[in-house]
Amino acid sequence: MPQQPGDLNCDGLVTFDDINPFVLALSSPAGYQAAFPNCNILNGDCNGDGLVDFDDINAFVALLSQ
Repeated sequence: MPQQPGDLNCDGLVTFDDINPFVLALSSPAGYQAAFPNCNILNGDCNGDGLVDFDDINAFVALLSQ
């Protein structure tokens, strides 16, 4: 699965539709993988540090505003 930062619903775009999946990836990685089995959870690594955590929130918001 290729990584596309911010695209948490894997529709090829970073839009407001990615907000709920992003929150799910942060709060329940297992729940995210169950809901989006064909998506790479590392799409939530919006700051490029190799982790999906709360440090990604500002970078995710910046991606939404592009």
